[in-house]
Amino acid sequence: MPKKEELYKFNEQSFLRDGIKVYATRVSIEMIADKVAELPCTNLILTGVGGTQAELYAVKEIVELYSDIPVHLLNAAEALAKEDRRIKSDSLVLTASKSGDTPETIEICRYCGKKGASVVALVPDEESLLAKYSDYQIVSQEEGMENTYMRLYFFVLRYLFQKGYFPAYEKFADQMKYLHPEALRVKRLYDPIADRNAAAFWNEPYQIWVGGGILWGELTLLTMCVLEEMQWMRNRLVSSAEFFHGTLELVEPDVLVTLIKGIGPCRKLDERVERFLKGRTEKLVIVDLEELKFTGISEEFQYILSPVIFSSVMEGRYCWNLEKYSGHDLSVRRYYRQFEY
Repeated sequence: MPKKEELYKFNEQSFLRDGIKVYATRVSIEMIADKVAELPCTNLILTGVGGTQAELYAVKEIVELYSDIPVHLLNAAEALAKEDRRIKSDSLVLTASKSGDTPETIEICRYCGKKGASVVALVPDEESLLAKYSDYQIVSQEEGMENTYMRLYFFVLRYLFQKGYFPAYEKFADQMKYLHPEALRVKRLYDPIADRNAAAFWNEPYQIWVGGGILWGELTLLTMCVLEEMQWMRNRLVSSAEFFHGTLELVEPDVLVTLIKGIGPCRKLDERVERFLKGRTEKLVIVDLEELKFTGISEEFQYILSPVIFSSVMEGRYCWNLEKYSGHDLSVRRYYRQFEY
């Protein structure tokens, strides 16, 4: 039997081991969700900057999908500057920081504490600065978006379950043991396509990305935190809903456009963009998440898992292949965290 070709800069066994470790934190995360569900909270505040704010977008969509709980996704820096009045003593705040010391995140947690709000934070360890300024800590040592989403989803969906909004929680959480094997399967499935597209388009002077719905946060993370920050690639991100109100005029035969066709209610908006783009650019890349579903997990959860599917194939494979062809290491920065600014 031929040996499977290794994916560039990807350790399959380590990835699967991390999945087992994160799944093992399910009970401890549920205990936190159960505890805060007893608090007399009137709204849910999701806050952070950069990639954290982008990750929390899907959480906002999920809360709005399943409940009528008032939920606000706030940029931490702007919320501080405006002293956002939606942050109150009866607010439940959810935030995260990969480093545990993101300045804006630390400051917003201090502000929330002064307001009397309860803060739940994903932290790298219990000794981090963010742990100090939060009331409840979900320790997140294993990196990778699949791991982050599993933790976030365990927390928010358990919280909704306790509030009477998500009765399918136990079924969902039980199936999360299959998340990493499914993510690995779609990574392998998509990698040849990612490799081909990266080889063809790594040196494009300008590109347009289109998508939307629950994927908007992940699209923001990809185009800003990876393409701009890690590859220095100029791009324009626009939602499928807004594409026909300006950006369509920038489409030309030699302009690269990547369209993400999502799963769920906003897919029809993506399909409208697809009909327009065909024949108007010779550089059209379509990523159809319907073809990349986590088939080992129930169909009813595919929509809320679509940001994880997107991340698995795009950040997990396309971006690493971009690094391979551009020769630009994803860890190299000119400015970010290089000095005070």
